[in-house]
Amino acid sequence: MKKNMKNKYFSASAGGTRRGEVTTQQIVLLTILLVSFIVILFLLFRLDIGKQSESEICHNSVVTRGSSVVPADAVPLKCSRTYVCITQDGSCESMTKPDIVKADTKEEVYNALAEEMADCWWMFGEGKVDYVGKDMSKNLYCSICSQIVLDNSLEDIEGFDGEIDQRDFYSSLEKMQMTDKGINYLEYLTSYSTFASFENYINTGEITFGTFQFDKPYFVMMGINSVVGVWKWVGVGAAGLGLIAAPFTGGLSLGISALIIGGGSVAGGVGGYFVGTAVKGDGIENEFLKPVIIEADSNSLGKFDCKDILTST
Repeated sequence: MKKNMKNKYFSASAGGTRRGEVTTQQIVLLTILLVSFIVILFLLFRLDIGKQSESEICHNSVVTRGSSVVPADAVPLKCSRTYVCITQDGSCESMTKPDIVKADTKEEVYNALAEEMADCWWMFGEGKVDYVGKDMSKNLYCSICSQIVLDNSLEDIEGFDGEIDQRDFYSSLEKMQMTDKGINYLEYLTSYSTFASFENYINTGEITFGTFQFDKPYFVMMGINSVVGVWKWVGVGAAGLGLIAAPFTGGLSLGISALIIGGGSVAGGVGGYFVGTAVKGDGIENEFLKPVIIEADSNSLGKFDCKDILTST
């Protein structure tokens, strides 16, 4: 009986592999899997997938809230403010642990600002999503997408003199194409496809362009009105906030309006310096403030009279 069992054991193992042994094929497979995993990790780090995921999380929560059948405030928005320092030398003494964006030319600085503004507009649905619902009265809900510092090391870049000329910045946006959308950044951020038409409209309203100062913090912000109707903002003197009616409306009650701050009343609107544009929603009744760059202080933010800030710090 023992002899038969011994023969049975050897006959079962003679033509096969002992348990616990690894074949060459398995080794090759494991090597391929390990290399693939390393390559994927490398690509994730190169693409800065962490920041992109934050943008996507915010965008998805906005879309979910806008399509929900329950009241808007019952669906949480998962949108956080990011902190960005645009610098030439990699330092940023005026901000603690920001996302560093290095720029060696004026064009790279402008591109960094444009990307922050465009990302803000995309995250909150590009004017196509009502993510605040209805109120008893019209209210502006603001979202501070990012806080930016223009590091003083940018002063060494040719074309700058301690500040960024707002006119020069917006004129550059016409030359920057968004290949995935088939339009330039100027149209995406202001609704004007050419700087000539945009500046002509600005001049019609007697609005001037301002500047962005180096080593000062700025907000990239956008907003949405919660109810239907033409915005009621009017100028209130030097500290006032106003809208100038667009020369065309395209059949909409609001069309495109230039948002301005400061100055006194003038024909056609309120004089002051340009901040951003306000537009009617795309297929929805809400009105939107397209992304603007304002000084990161309570005085500048207070002029917008935001009902609430929808992004967390």
